[in-house]
Amino acid sequence: MRITSINGVFRSIGTWQVAHRWPLLVVTVLISLFCLAGIPRAKFSNQSDDWFDDTEKVKVDSDHFKDIFGNDDSVMVLVQASDVFAPEVLQAIDQLGDELLASVPYADKVTSLTTVSVPTGTEEGFEVSSPFADGIPDDPKLLAEKKAFLLGKSSLKDHLVSSDATQTWVVLSLFPYDTDSEEAMIRVGDAARGVLASGRYTSSLYTMKATGMSYTEAEEHIVVNHETRVRVMGGFGVMLLCLVILVHSLRGVVIPILATFLGIGSVFGLSGWLGVEGNSTLVTLPILLGMALSVGYAIHLIDAFRTHFRQSCRRRQSAIDAVSECGWPILFTVLTTMVSLLSFLLADMKPMRWLGSISAAVVLAVYLFVMVLVPVFMSFGRDRVPSPEEVATQGATRADLLFGRFGRVVIARSPLVIAISIAVIAWSIPGLARTHVNMDYTQMMGKRIPYVARMLDILNSKLGSQYSYDVLVECPQEGAFKQAGTMEALDRFERYLGALSQTKVTDGQPRTTSVVRLVKEMHRTLNGDDEACYAIPEDDDLLSQELFLYEISDPETLFDELDEDYRYAHIHVELNGYDANQILKDISSAKDYGQSLFPGAKVSVIGQVVEYAAMNGKVVIGELKSFGGSLVVVAILLMVVFQSVLTGLVAMIPNIVPVLLVGGAMGWTNTPLDMMTMTIMPMILGIAVDDTIHLTTRIRFEMEDGKTTGAMAVERSFREIGKTMGMTTLILCSMFLVYCFSPMMALLRIGVLSIIGLGSALAADYTLTPVLINLLSKRKGKREE
Repeated sequence: MRITSINGVFRSIGTWQVAHRWPLLVVTVLISLFCLAGIPRAKFSNQSDDWFDDTEKVKVDSDHFKDIFGNDDSVMVLVQASDVFAPEVLQAIDQLGDELLASVPYADKVTSLTTVSVPTGTEEGFEVSSPFADGIPDDPKLLAEKKAFLLGKSSLKDHLVSSDATQTWVVLSLFPYDTDSEEAMIRVGDAARGVLASGRYTSSLYTMKATGMSYTEAEEHIVVNHETRVRVMGGFGVMLLCLVILVHSLRGVVIPILATFLGIGSVFGLSGWLGVEGNSTLVTLPILLGMALSVGYAIHLIDAFRTHFRQSCRRRQSAIDAVSECGWPILFTVLTTMVSLLSFLLADMKPMRWLGSISAAVVLAVYLFVMVLVPVFMSFGRDRVPSPEEVATQGATRADLLFGRFGRVVIARSPLVIAISIAVIAWSIPGLARTHVNMDYTQMMGKRIPYVARMLDILNSKLGSQYSYDVLVECPQEGAFKQAGTMEALDRFERYLGALSQTKVTDGQPRTTSVVRLVKEMHRTLNGDDEACYAIPEDDDLLSQELFLYEISDPETLFDELDEDYRYAHIHVELNGYDANQILKDISSAKDYGQSLFPGAKVSVIGQVVEYAAMNGKVVIGELKSFGGSLVVVAILLMVVFQSVLTGLVAMIPNIVPVLLVGGAMGWTNTPLDMMTMTIMPMILGIAVDDTIHLTTRIRFEMEDGKTTGAMAVERSFREIGKTMGMTTLILCSMFLVYCFSPMMALLRIGVLSIIGLGSALAADYTLTPVLINLLSKRKGKREE
């Protein structure tokens, strides 16, 4: 298919547009108003569950766990002081617990030094009560006795309070949520934040650092919303600045902005009408991408219009010529970009599928608005008489002529270009092999965000941990855990979990908890508080009696660890960090060992950390599917359009090199592949191919007369569109530069890697693409001779 024939089709479209410009504008306005009216209906969320498919996650076990043991979310406050048993600190802890109970929705109970219930020996046997049930004593001696009593409890030491009494937890347990989990978590977190931020808990005697899923979810919600506003506003400022600097025309600035606003707004408005829920963390990507591509498409049209207007000085004709010249390459770039973005649909993650579909829709929308508005508005105005200089240069500017000479230099240095390209590929491939997956939340967000820095401080403290999971043991018969053998097996299981590589250990004490510690503490209490009796009773009847005594004394605490039928028990395991591969190994070995201890029982591992660790494989598979899919489809499109398998494959080479360079940069700089960075490679491929298409199409057009050599066609093409290619890439890089100033590491990485990819793609199109096309043309010429 000849480019001349295709341009003729778009010339007809441009002629029709200019002839019917007023009706076209009216229809465009009406459609835009309808779409924009749906923006208030648009909804966004950032639920972590969206990243997992129900068919592949432990959702059933997780829901089952919540049905038995209630909400697995809680608000936790780490209190640090020189002595947490100091009266002022205990009073603050007690007051904080009361205020959290009164202020936080779904509040169930508070566990702290002032409220914790422990078994105490009595004349009748024992009772479960709080040492501070009668208040905080003023007598230092009595307070010291209570401190020694609590620190002497193995079930509390280095769990609720550190052995050196410098740290302790205030834990607010929550009732199950009765509404959308994200909305409920944000309500809980905002209420708890209000209590901690009131100033009543700021003192030189202690510090209080809060954490918990709902607490950090509320803080993340604030950070993400702020980042979205800042990055979008920054992107708009960059777009405006680029247009002012590069276009030098009021009309050339206003029209692309209008097309961008209407295109992006219409897509999100339609999403609102259709009830499609977006992802708040990823929403800036389609918006900034839409801004950059819209301006890029507009500049191609405007620059072509100006070139023709300098030659003919007739506005309507110049608008038609611009559509004729740019219509096909812009449409082709839109198709390849959309294909690359739609490849995200192959990833088994709902937010990625949303990102791919909404981004592709934005690209299509801004293209349509640009192709309608730019030629129509540029056609308005008066014609003029060309100057002698414009006639002499055929409308080319000094910059255009410089790019033409640059094209000659590139062809003359072909061996050097190929050598440098091979060196870049040789450097990139080993780096690409070093890339690794890491779904660590704190690394994705970055410690420059205050609440993440606080989370890391808590993680590094004696009692703190950010990551944990629960192991649920479900026995087939009721009363199973009233048997000493079963309880002893649970104890062995807990010790095994405590010895795993990722389990946190504080002062030699593994951070694992289960009903075993309550049973041992109770048995010791009933035996004169003898440390040697901190063990599980060997007799089934004695164990049943002690459990019954605990049940009637403090059923709430007991049934946090066991179900009322004594069939289910769980072990809570806190982790010392996040190593997904090692966590998966620990979980696998835990399941195997658990099944050997409890034949016939079901052993399940539950928790977000389990899901995120399992995401490692999904991210790799999703990346391979999305990038592989986009690579294959784009290659096929190039082959079909250029009507040559060889030409299509050659056109892919300059677009694969930037992707390899990005992957190599990730590997050599130890940048992890995660839920955010996995978007870069397919996106870079889709955008990088744009300039390749523009340049290749233009060179083919120049060579269609059969008389122009490859080198001459390259020079003419560089003179015509070389400057525009640089301008569009500059705008794209400027847009992604907005991400480089974000405190969120995920966004910063996207910004830096995208600039590397887009910049190297332009360099490849300025050098490698013309060299390869020239070599192809020589090969074709020799074959024809």
